[in-house]
Amino acid sequence: MISAMLAVLAVWCLVPASTTARTQELFGQPRRGGRIDPAIIAAALTPVAACVVLGLPLGPLLGVALVPVVHRSMSRLETAAARRRSAQLTAQLPTALDLMVAALEVGRPPVTAFELAAAATAAPLGADLSLVAGRLAVAGDSEAVWRSLALDPTLAPVGRAFRRAAASGMPVAQVISGVADDLRRERRAARRERSRKVAVRTAAPLGACFLPAFFLIGIVPTIIATFRSFTL
Repeated sequence: MISAMLAVLAVWCLVPASTTARTQELFGQPRRGGRIDPAIIAAALTPVAACVVLGLPLGPLLGVALVPVVHRSMSRLETAAARRRSAQLTAQLPTALDLMVAALEVGRPPVTAFELAAAATAAPLGADLSLVAGRLAVAGDSEAVWRSLALDPTLAPVGRAFRRAAASGMPVAQVISGVADDLRRERRAARRERSRKVAVRTAAPLGACFLPAFFLIGIVPTIIATFRSFTL
């Protein structure tokens, strides 16, 4: 029975969250409930799993001791998944904005530009653009949609660009094109910063790898030669 419960929990953790939760997050709507944090569930069931594997009395004791470790590990995994998703969105957004600019330049409305970009963009950004297009199709005031996009860390520049174009009267395609260029410059700067960090972080491991070789090739022969000179 306990093994079956653990298997069901593992499957439940692997199932992605519903699109309703993502829609509420994207447009700043308050969530009405939601999925329980998998890290909390895994930590709570750790003593049970340890009891099943190790038995009494060692299982419960070791399981309780492992609860904080399991919770911390699961939280880090979830954070890594969120970072990967954010990196994918950041990489896809400039190209998607180029598609939107092409649609806007030929006179298509924003809702059509979002629909075309969503259809040509893979997940996860394509799904988010599709949500925005659906919201624009049913919303009576597009300004409310642009304000709600300001709450999303990835699409916030897009929402601000549409609001700026509406307030200033500038061609929206020109504003969106500028946003795409800015995002590309920020991405190149982030890549350069990461490359500098990699160089700094690899200095110590490389030094630790070359130090034994330097000691054996440069120091040891000198010491041996010195001792030989003393014995002669």
